[in-house]
This record gives sequence, structure tokens and C-alpha cells, in this order.
Amino acid sequence: MRRLFWVGVGATGAVLIARRARQVARRYTPEGVAEQVEATGRRTTTALRGSVETFRTAMDRRERDLVATLLVSPEGGASGGRHQAATPPQGSSGTGPAPGTGRSPASSARPSGRVDDDEPLYDF
Repeated sequence: MRRLFWVGVGATGAVLIARRARQVARRYTPEGVAEQVEATGRRTTTALRGSVETFRTAMDRRERDLVATLLVSPEGGASGGRHQAATPPQGSSGTGPAPGTGRSPASSARPSGRVDDDEPLYDF
């Protein structure tokens, strides 16, 4: 009975070793190498797409935060695109210097939406 047990263990071991050897040999054939390259390419593409999507999401969120924090809207309250030109205050044409200042009214108007209203506006 013991001999029959050990013959079975030997046969099972030989089958497992043969299968493993075939898998290793297949991995180094041209078809096996091509499959490995394709699998690696798919994993790399998936990882890059995920990274780019994560980057874009973070970039958009950061841009919204910065725009909300730093973008100064004109006093007229005009809304529209991000890069809309400031409008002069009502009652002035926006042309020529303001009386006695040498500057145009648009440059001397204090913008609304400042982060710190207590901080004086410096004009250089």
C-alpha cells in the first residue's frame, strides 16, 4: 500500500512539474512574449488614462478654487466670461484722465470682490 501511495505522489508531482515547465517555455516563445507585451501595454494605457483623468479633475477643482478666491469682478457687477474687460463706473465715459489725478477713471476705481477689504489698494 505504501508503494502505491508513493507512486501516486510521484505521478502527480511529474504532471504538475510538466505543466509548469510548459507554461514557462510558452512564456519565452514569440507568441508568449507578444502576449506579455500586449498585456503590459493595456495595463500601462489604463494606468495613464486614470492618472490623466485624476490630474484633470484636480486641475479643474483647483482652477475653480482659485477663480472663486482671486478673480475680481468689476464694480458694475458685469458677469460673463472670465476675461471680460472692466467697465468704467456709471457717470463717466472712461476716456481721458479723471480731474486732478492724471489717471483714467477706470484705473482709479476700486474693484469689488476683494479678498481683504481692510487692506488699502496700492496704486503705483
